[in-house]
Amino acid sequence: MKTSIFFKIAILFLFALFSFFAFSFYFIKSQIEYEDNQSEIKYRQFTATINQILAHNGNIELIEKYLKDLGFKTTSEAKIKEVLLNYKKFPAGFNGLLAKTIKQNNEIFILLETQDKVTLYKDTFKTSYQNYYLITFAGILLLTFLFALVIKSLLPLKRLRQQIRYFSNGKLNINCKINQQDEIGELANEFNNAIKKIAALNESRTLFLRSIMHELKTPITKGRITAEMVENPLQKERLSSAFERLNTLINQFAKIEQLSSQSYKLNKREFLVDELIECTKKMLLIDKMSTDPITLLSPNDLIKADFDLFAIAVKNLLDNAIKYGSDGKVLINTDKYSLIISNKGNPLKMDFKEYFRPYFKDSTKVNSEGFGLGMYIIKNTLDAQNFNITYEHQDDTNYFIIHGCIVENFCVVPEKSK
Repeated sequence: MKTSIFFKIAILFLFALFSFFAFSFYFIKSQIEYEDNQSEIKYRQFTATINQILAHNGNIELIEKYLKDLGFKTTSEAKIKEVLLNYKKFPAGFNGLLAKTIKQNNEIFILLETQDKVTLYKDTFKTSYQNYYLITFAGILLLTFLFALVIKSLLPLKRLRQQIRYFSNGKLNINCKINQQDEIGELANEFNNAIKKIAALNESRTLFLRSIMHELKTPITKGRITAEMVENPLQKERLSSAFERLNTLINQFAKIEQLSSQSYKLNKREFLVDELIECTKKMLLIDKMSTDPITLLSPNDLIKADFDLFAIAVKNLLDNAIKYGSDGKVLINTDKYSLIISNKGNPLKMDFKEYFRPYFKDSTKVNSEGFGLGMYIIKNTLDAQNFNITYEHQDDTNYFIIHGCIVENFCVVPEKSK
């Protein structure tokens, strides 16, 4: 939450609102104090003028007219009575007129006193601070409006994030288009255009691959039918095996295509190691060989995985182990949670992760066959099932270890290394 852009904008808005309110409060307060001080000085000047009028033989009627011209009027507020009593203090034998300025409850009055009469005048003009309050209120409304406007502009980010999450999970039929004329709208619309192009490319790729596989199925089927017509039993068996091998390869290719397009649905189940190895032998045509190069030490251990995908991975591992081993033999063993495939041979020349790249070619092998997709297929089929593969070399032996595939009660499977 603390890293959310909405949270940061909300904090910024609250800070700006508080700062503006505090500035307005202290500004208005200082203006009020300034006006009060100015009023007090002005009233003292009025009383000084009145006293000057008195010094030049002015009478009470002239002074009252002067005050009325300035906007003063007499007041008879009950709360002023106490003030009158406190200020009605004539010197002994004084028969003239006395003018005073009185400040009470942040209000300033002019007091005219004679021996027989006391009159209190109050200025009818008041300084209005309404404009200051209106400006403050307008500023708060403006800040709130800008905050709401920014939040409204950023709200499509939530929908865009959700659509991107769907896209990352393989869902291509999404729509990110936003009718918003700003940078976020442009970003969403450009991303929507990119998704449409990717979906079109993916659809065309899928159609192309499936068309190729369909076209290959036809001659293979015809070839198998033709092979059945061959009279020589040995040639008939060889042709049938070859076409069966081609048909198996196309089926595997279809599964890998589904896996790469994220349309393959895993079907994990438990099966014996022996069942898996027998299947891979048929895929490699080892069952037709006079000598079996594979030695299986734990045939009755259980594996829990998607049988077809796991068989493809193991088949490629066995093929590489037989092809590049020094003696052409492979040993298969298990431990508590891992399947171990080992062969005699030199260690890998490059880092193990380098072999996972598609179309990888080992420069140290001049006569390297294939398209360099074996380890790439192994890695992707195992990743799809959340299995991890590691490599070790000890005592002139290469060990390829698939972790977490063996069923073992109460065992803790290590997390997949990143």
